[in-house]
Amino acid sequence: MMTTKRVLRYMIECEHGIDNYVDDEPTAYDQPLGDYAPAGEFVTVRFYDDDGVAHDAKLWTGHKASTGTRQPPRRTKSHARGYIVDPRTNRAIGFSSTYELTCILFLMASSAVVEIEDQPPAVTYFDADGKKRKHIYDLRASLKSGLKIVYPIKPVDQLEKTKIKEVVERTKPHLDGFADKVVLLTDRTLTRDVAWNSKSIVHAHKVRDEADCQHMLDLVKDIRGEFSAYKVARTFKRFADGFNAILCLLYDGVLELVQPHRKLIDAPYVRVRQEEE
Repeated sequence: MMTTKRVLRYMIECEHGIDNYVDDEPTAYDQPLGDYAPAGEFVTVRFYDDDGVAHDAKLWTGHKASTGTRQPPRRTKSHARGYIVDPRTNRAIGFSSTYELTCILFLMASSAVVEIEDQPPAVTYFDADGKKRKHIYDLRASLKSGLKIVYPIKPVDQLEKTKIKEVVERTKPHLDGFADKVVLLTDRTLTRDVAWNSKSIVHAHKVRDEADCQHMLDLVKDIRGEFSAYKVARTFKRFADGFNAILCLLYDGVLELVQPHRKLIDAPYVRVRQEEE
């Protein structure tokens, strides 16, 4: 059964001529599989043959383990648990809920973030009775600017029960050297649409084509105001290449979503990010 949202999405695709993909040729990858694999990387190893001559060989190695001070439970009946690998650090990041996973994807979808840590070391604080306690934040992100942000993540209906806001306030005086800022996130922010956009950007960056990105940048850099990502992407020989370039420029921070709380395919409008004065 077609929902209203799906009908509107189809109408948008028809408007931009991307409702029929028959003429699109399948993507052909001419690079090693490792360049597109979801986890792991190639490392160069030097060896010597029987004549003592040195040779270099590229070997595939898996990802590094999570650095979390505690790991997600192996089994659960009602919540998502697992790991996702950050391709920038080739390290697994553990999550104990879909909201944590969405936050990880959101952070992975920005070039401003250089490292994500799950379950960083505990922060010591004192409760209302003066008793010494410890709290482990869900995630910590290190930015290119040098700023470090920790993220407590809770559903709205758990805020009062967990007293997380009180815990945050009591840990703030003890964050020196550990974090510069605390950002509390809930399910109202970490939505499925945010996860969809973030995942799309992460996947696009993994297979980015620098020539396509530069061409897209040349097309949009002087545009003022919002514009259709679909319309600009359609100027490419292959729509998929243009749209992938749009997603990569979102990763780079050159572009920003006009409606970041909605899926890009439902609200396909972006704008060039203006430098803050």
